Amino acid sequence: MASSHTLQARQLSLGYGEREIVSRLDLALPPGRITVVVGPNASGKSTLLRALARLLPPLAGSVLLDGRDIHRTPTKEVAATLGVLPQSPVAPDAIVVADLVGRGRYPHQGWFRRWTRADDEAVAAAMLATDVLDLADRSVDELSGGQRQRVWIAMALAQETDVLLLDEPTTYLDISHQLDVLDLLTDLNRARDVTLALVLHDLNLACRYADHLIAMKAGRIVAEGPPGDIVTASLVHEVFGLRSAVIPDPASGTPMVVPLGRHHVTPSG
Repeated sequence: MASSHTLQARQLSLGYGEREIVSRLDLALPPGRITVVVGPNASGKSTLLRALARLLPPLAGSVLLDGRDIHRTPTKEVAATLGVLPQSPVAPDAIVVADLVGRGRYPHQGWFRRWTRADDEAVAAAMLATDVLDLADRSVDELSGGQRQRVWIAMALAQETDVLLLDEPTTYLDISHQLDVLDLLTDLNRARDVTLALVLHDLNLACRYADHLIAMKAGRIVAEGPPGDIVTASLVHEVFGLRSAVIPDPASGTPMVVPLGRHHVTPSG
């Protein structure tokens, strides 16, 4: 059964100070699916994700979680449904890995609810899935960028929410761990029908893993839909200013973008 939770933006305008970055945008994440947002730098994709996560208040319009304004919903209630991994999270000084991952269980705690075996199991499963179990007693400050990123992803998974937003979750990871993380998120989506929204830089990985792709430029949505329906050479040129050939990915059959330099000719046929 697919997730029944909905996350929408209505006539959403976003910015910092007097600078507007996103203007009057409408969006609905398909429940129980994987949505990936792509676009060039400064296109507004991370700003949009921050707003959907309630980390950035809108200049105008609204973000609705299950039909309710997310800024008028109690923080703990939002956190029990919606998890977020921002682009550059900051860990408390000297915290060890197991404790940081355990903080993902905060929304499940209450005035009279203590740490339970279920919390232990959720934390252990998240750490096992992200391959950080052997780092449990290490200080987060001592980890490499890639290790730290996997620990943050483990914390987001330990939260066990039905909607999960991740801004550049593959940052600092080598290609092997990038695929591990994206496979893990796909497994999570398929096993638990978690609604996922990711910002990714790699267009080919976005096409391979997205059920629903959103292409942004200059604060607006240029196209959205299944990658196979919308990703064409003309769209890539419009959004990224890049000449390319779009061919089937030999591993997945999804669109694969092959960049073309000035000295390359688009294959015929």
